[in-house]
Amino acid sequence: MIDDMQDELLIRLKEGNPRAVSDWYGEYRHRIAAFIAKKVSIEKDTEELTQEVFMSCLKHLPLFRGQSSIFTWMCGIARHEIADYYRKKYAKKALKYVPLGEKLLSEEIADAHESAIKVRQVLSQMKAESIELLMKKYVDQKKVIDISKELGKTTRAVESELFRARQEFKKLYALST
Repeated sequence: MIDDMQDELLIRLKEGNPRAVSDWYGEYRHRIAAFIAKKVSIEKDTEELTQEVFMSCLKHLPLFRGQSSIFTWMCGIARHEIADYYRKKYAKKALKYVPLGEKLLSEEIADAHESAIKVRQVLSQMKAESIELLMKKYVDQKKVIDISKELGKTTRAVESELFRARQEFKKLYALST
């Protein structure tokens, strides 16, 4: 379980004691930042995620039952924040490489998760061959010549199929808005 010092800090935190929040932040900031830095290499993002972890911990503090140390509990929340970070990062990367990605990124989007869902919905309506081509070209970033060798087709045939796949995506995307 937790020791007396952590127990006392936890009680003060749950009471909303401003000094307790300051003490807690001072005690755990460097440890949480180091934990995050092992999984996120960009220093600015590590700092931002550290702040988000503390905010999320404060939000979920009433749910903390004290069955583990405060640090262990915070690491669990940090893992969720890191997973969200990479989900958002992947969604933005996928949008960048999918046809119309620039248009999608220039629109007012409240959430990268929403955009990823929208792209997945459009892709789910497409032919399997079109999805495969778009993924190879825009997500895997393969060159047309490599795709053509892989599929046993001419580069001209792959370029034509990619054109049709992009048109199919554009049409379905326009219908979904």
